[in-house]
Amino acid sequence: PKGDPGAVGGYGASASYWSTIDQNGTNGSIQAMTLNNIDWETGISLQSGSQIHMNSAGKYNIAFSAQFHQTNSSSIVNIWLAKEGTAIPDTNTKVAITANNPYVVAAWNFFVNAAEGDHYEIMWSANSANAVIEYEPAGVHPAIPSVIVTVNQVG
Repeated sequence: PKGDPGAVGGYGASASYWSTIDQNGTNGSIQAMTLNNIDWETGISLQSGSQIHMNSAGKYNIAFSAQFHQTNSSSIVNIWLAKEGTAIPDTNTKVAITANNPYVVAAWNFFVNAAEGDHYEIMWSANSANAVIEYEPAGVHPAIPSVIVTVNQVG
């Protein structure tokens, strides 16, 4: 026979962040995508503007979008995930931004199996200083954050 329903489970850790600053390419230098706004964070914390700290062990989905703008010529941008400052193998993707298509949105997600206290960063490099992760203030349309990151515990 069917038993009584169990108690409703709790929600996992989650967070929502975004950036309202331009982030400029540096012609080959590696840098973290930075975030300067917190919508909420429960069981996750943002530290040093780019480090996403997991306050408990579990499986997490880290999703992001970044609004790239090419201000001159063209660029190849690489984007990957780092854990504790070290690149995670097989997480890199290249994005080409050309002068005749100067806006590109990079958006994807990573699933990670985190230990308590692990931190992750979304890293990038461009082969041109003309690549910018660009914030656009509100005008006729709502503002466009340069970077948006959401994190959800999934296990």
